[in-house]
Amino acid sequence: MLRRLLPLLLLLLLPSAGALPTEQTVLCEAASGLMSDGVRMNERVAWQVNLGPRIPDSPASHALLSSIVENNTTWDIHFDVHPYKNGNMTNLVALYTPSGRTRTDHVVAIAAHYDTRDRAEREVDEANQSLPIPGANDGASGVAVALEMMRLVPQMDLPHPVMIVLFDAEDQGPMPGLEGSRRWADNLTEEEINDIDALILLDMVGDADLNLARISSNSDSVAAPIPALAEAVGLVSGARACDGSVGLDVYQHETVANIIDDHINTQAVGIPSAVIIDHRYGEGASRLADGHWHTLQDTPDKVSAESLSNVARLVELGLRTGAWQVPDPVVDDTPSTEEPERTEDEAIRAPLLMLAVVWASLVLLSVAVVACLLVLRRLRGPPRQRTTWTWDS
Repeated sequence: MLRRLLPLLLLLLLPSAGALPTEQTVLCEAASGLMSDGVRMNERVAWQVNLGPRIPDSPASHALLSSIVENNTTWDIHFDVHPYKNGNMTNLVALYTPSGRTRTDHVVAIAAHYDTRDRAEREVDEANQSLPIPGANDGASGVAVALEMMRLVPQMDLPHPVMIVLFDAEDQGPMPGLEGSRRWADNLTEEEINDIDALILLDMVGDADLNLARISSNSDSVAAPIPALAEAVGLVSGARACDGSVGLDVYQHETVANIIDDHINTQAVGIPSAVIIDHRYGEGASRLADGHWHTLQDTPDKVSAESLSNVARLVELGLRTGAWQVPDPVVDDTPSTEEPERTEDEAIRAPLLMLAVVWASLVLLSVAVVACLLVLRRLRGPPRQRTTWTWDS
């Protein structure tokens, strides 16, 4: 896995700059094999809208979830169900683990919310403000791209698992409550959190007049590769894409927007997360409040296959190049020739130990000398009798 990450290290260090030649080569080699199908995704948007409003615990929501399970049998899918109002809310969690892989860490998660807002409070006519929105862009577009990744990931031969999370109850209540992502994130174990390297949230990504900004609330590590990925697939104005075309004015790195979305809840528990979102929905809109957001005009005709394809290609390229994976720490087994740093206690203990050894040595030496003297005294014979003499003798 580390060898797949090395070509992108410069990309992570220089997220706002154009790709360097070595990076561009890696990105373009992968970009030549991208398979995302915008027409297929656009049809999935229309299909979701035709189901009806996907309000929590509604027939439309159940039909959507059932279809996903039936058509994605290679994925391990389970439902994360929680009580909500007078019924339940249901998050769908799907995991694909490459064949032969035994480790479940280094997961890259792709997320979206599939519910639709229960009220069109931005409608001019007050009589329509209590009606649920169709949710073609605000809900269905992100789901369409996530489902395209479910189709493609088993064909990618990735070295890591991929998770798809579809949140319920994101867009409900007087203010959007982000309830599905909060409950899912809060119930993850520490091990499950640590297993996820990154979560990429897709929301409102189908606008025919697509504008993607730099989102200030994104995790730096997940947001860093996005500019180079966008340039490679032709979404940066004036920049040369991998296929030789001049980029469209879709991703605008100099434009900064602050977005509160489901990625805030996953960030809160320690999962590095970023949202890819159109921050001004509708042609000529300068902000969300000026366009089709939370109105009955959020219909399939406002969504385009081209926009869905552009976002899906960016995400697909990120998956294929390992842009959002965290490398394993490098373990250096080379024996160290440096003396290990000693703590303050160890620094005091060492001279005291040396002093004790010297003192003990002196005591033992003294004892040995005394013992030798006693032995020699016992071995010495009786003193000789001294004779005296005079000059006369």
